[in-house]
Amino acid sequence: MISLRKTATELDRLEELNRTAITCYSSALRSTEQNAIELDAAQTAHFRAQLQALRDQLRADAGSRELESVQASFETELKNYRDKTGEQVQKLRREVQAAAAALESFAGSISESEVNLESGLKRELKILSQSAESDDIQSMRGVIRASTAKIAASLQEMRSSNQLAIAQLKDEIRLLHQEVRSARQTADPAAESRQQITGRMQEFINKNAAFSVLLVVVRNLDGLQNCYSPALIDSALRGFQARFENILPPSTSVGRWAKDQFAAVLTTAPGNAIDMSAEVVRKLTEPFLEQDQGATHSIAFNPRAGVIEFIPGSDLAKFQAKLKQLADALAG
Repeated sequence: MISLRKTATELDRLEELNRTAITCYSSALRSTEQNAIELDAAQTAHFRAQLQALRDQLRADAGSRELESVQASFETELKNYRDKTGEQVQKLRREVQAAAAALESFAGSISESEVNLESGLKRELKILSQSAESDDIQSMRGVIRASTAKIAASLQEMRSSNQLAIAQLKDEIRLLHQEVRSARQTADPAAESRQQITGRMQEFINKNAAFSVLLVVVRNLDGLQNCYSPALIDSALRGFQARFENILPPSTSVGRWAKDQFAAVLTTAPGNAIDMSAEVVRKLTEPFLEQDQGATHSIAFNPRAGVIEFIPGSDLAKFQAKLKQLADALAG
């Protein structure tokens, strides 16, 4: 009897330890989610959605295997977020260094111009001072006219030099912006489009309106990229998105959600969206004809589509986590 009571007590203690562990894990995930450093809004939102999904996996009756799985996933998500954030910090550092170099060049040109102007002014003032001691009025007038002309010319030269330096600075800034945009597009070609799609979702959420997302995943994109040039693939993907938009009702928000994913925000009923997805896949499977150096290439994508509904009152982060789960299922 004593042994049974002792066993029951041990079981109760183990259950209490298990509940405590789950609570601690959940608190750690929540703290990480709330205190994540935000350098890129879309990336941080995705990270937080992943952590929220992990928290949802921590049921009250979760066992050691579930805890180990959540821990492993948490470490992976944290490492990926750390690496991506580190890349962004390095990019920001390079951008700041480039901007500092441009400003230094600009300041150097201004300083050199000022030194030359000061030297010229001192020289002309010395000439004027020496002329003031002369009794020859005509000579004094000639010196004054010559010095005045030289001073005016120096001022005009400084003005022109500054305008040139400003123009060079503007050009440096423009090139810097282009490099930043190019680097961002290379790192994540869907970043800007994904932000627009997320913004469209947020508009419906603010209106407390239901909507559906029709997600299309290109399953053979990596294979095609090994066979064709980046320019050909980019051109075909632009045609892919354009055809996707033409299939859907007017004013539908369509964009690239990830490297191999395209999303459309629909206000139609989920059932209609599901019916629509079959037509989308059928038409997007048809080849795209692309020209390259006089040759015609037929590029055929292998798309799969799925639909997920947003119910008013739901959390956007959780919805995005479910959207990723759908994308993983379609890609599998």
